[in-house]
Amino acid sequence: MAIRPKAKRNVHEYAEDLMQLVRSHFLDAEFELQRARAKDYALVVKNTNLDDLFDLLPLTAERTTDILVESGIHIHVLPEGRIDQNPS
Repeated sequence: MAIRPKAKRNVHEYAEDLMQLVRSHFLDAEFELQRARAKDYALVVKNTNLDDLFDLLPLTAERTTDILVESGIHIHVLPEGRIDQNPS
């Protein structure tokens, strides 16, 4: 019996997976996908109501590791905070 290889996904499909994960907890999140170099990207998460910007990382860490192992694509999830925040 032959085993069919998985269909290759592109970085935008993987980024969409991560965006859905984030939106499941932060509905108002906005995103910007930036390319750093070949197979290395930053998914900037904007406009979230996080008390601590690092609270987002445990939500996405496992999936970003899966993406790296599966495809060799490294996507850093970088929380930026609310656009309308006033500094104290």
